Amino acid sequence: MIGFSYMDGRRLDIDNLWMMHYANFKVLREQHLVGSGSMKFNDLVAKISVNIPIIKNACKNQMEIIDIALIDGRQNSFQGNILYFGYSSQLAGIENPPCHGILVKDDETRIDQIQNLALVAPAELFSAVNLARTLMKTSGGGLLYEELIKRANETRDLQAVVNTASILLGNSLIFSDVNFKILAHSTSIPVTDDLWKDNIRQGYCSYDFIQAVQQLKPIQQAAHTTDAVEVSCTESPYRKLSSKVFHNDIQVGFLLMIEGETPVTPVHMEMLEVVSHAISYTTIHYFSYLFQTGTRYQQLLYELLIGAPPENIVSCFPGLEFASKLMALSVLPTRYLGERHLKDHLVPALKEVLTGSHVTYHEGKVAVLVPLLKNDRFPDEQLKELQNLVAAEHLRIGVSNTFTHVESFAKYYHQAVSALNLGKRLNPENFICYYLDYQFYDLLDHVEDEAQLGQFCHPALSILRQYDRKNETCLYDTLKVYLDVGGSIKRASEKLFVHRNSLAYRLERIAEISNIDLNDAYIRFMLRMSYLIDCYKGQDT
Repeated sequence: MIGFSYMDGRRLDIDNLWMMHYANFKVLREQHLVGSGSMKFNDLVAKISVNIPIIKNACKNQMEIIDIALIDGRQNSFQGNILYFGYSSQLAGIENPPCHGILVKDDETRIDQIQNLALVAPAELFSAVNLARTLMKTSGGGLLYEELIKRANETRDLQAVVNTASILLGNSLIFSDVNFKILAHSTSIPVTDDLWKDNIRQGYCSYDFIQAVQQLKPIQQAAHTTDAVEVSCTESPYRKLSSKVFHNDIQVGFLLMIEGETPVTPVHMEMLEVVSHAISYTTIHYFSYLFQTGTRYQQLLYELLIGAPPENIVSCFPGLEFASKLMALSVLPTRYLGERHLKDHLVPALKEVLTGSHVTYHEGKVAVLVPLLKNDRFPDEQLKELQNLVAAEHLRIGVSNTFTHVESFAKYYHQAVSALNLGKRLNPENFICYYLDYQFYDLLDHVEDEAQLGQFCHPALSILRQYDRKNETCLYDTLKVYLDVGGSIKRASEKLFVHRNSLAYRLERIAEISNIDLNDAYIRFMLRMSYLIDCYKGQDT
């Protein structure tokens, strides 16, 4: 295991890092310049000497060097696997000097206790530091990279890799695709920036947020590389570093590091670039399906869902054709088998049943735009195929009302989501739920204080409930069935399994007990609405 080290050379196992507060690593990280390579002292000095004259070189220890650091005059101790750069005068009074050093001899301080020592001229010191940094980064792929790749191969979990990188950086991390959909974020060091907490909560960034980010100069001027850039905005007090993530030279996402208790340093910029390569490796090997090339239809639907202005965004996608009648579906797998199954199996199956449809992904659901040829509902044969797919794949589907312009997709998709959620709550046995059947419930869903709904119910319902409890009758349910079938004595008696004369008697008792006129259209409307409110509140049983 490669990682941060104690002075005696013992390594901190990465799993143990998870259990330690990241502040414990702040001191170590402040001492380090980089953490991305490993070499023996002789090999490193030999390579430095090609470009920089070495005045004196002594090597008594073949311990592997995993990092380099500057002597800053504040260290009380030195790690055995770190190569230190500085001036001999900085070691005055130090009883236990570093094991490895490349120094400028600027006084009479004894430095013969340093086991591996090289001397350079004062003018060459910082050139030696920079050269050593480059050599360490390019040796064996880098320790940080190796650590993260090992984690990726062990867990095959993008979240685990992001969490590990977050701990090693000492700050929170977010990984997003190019559409600003949040794919992973650190929980080992949680995100504290309120703007990004909101984005994480909803799983994506809004259209307005994306537009604002894309106007930032550091983003506009960022090269097509993994080089980290610092970004900041007036709405957030936190410093941030961003690094692009690539697959085959195509940008597939970006990493964002948000400064927390560990201040941003130049080291972080180098480390974030390494993390970017590790995330690229992880996604290519284990999550390539996340970056399947989407169609222009998919991109349009996604941008509409995240808040793009309909009147402007559609004009950015010329040449797309849509049917004159459309319907939006929200599809939720109740047995989640992972995104690979979703994208490679479920979505193709949906498209086969719903011919000519287009899909995108939003808030853990599949958003579908369905063309309608004739009626406002699915043809019987298509509905049967959809029902079979729902049963086979354990799906719940919400279906919007019909609409005519794709610009309205987001509005009607929200209808589909409401139908799905309300259907699951009120009629869990129904797996395909039409918004038309739940419109009134959606209206109730927008009432801020649900407790206030009772005041809009006709008092007859409360009277009948109390009468039923006292007399062990079922007049409340009788009236509900009668109203459900539009006031038909014949149909109501069939549903209640009672004789028509018995039903007529019950209705007379209901009118008498609750003092209502069932022939009054307004009273019947109020009663029907009251039953719907009871159903919404779960008081209809």
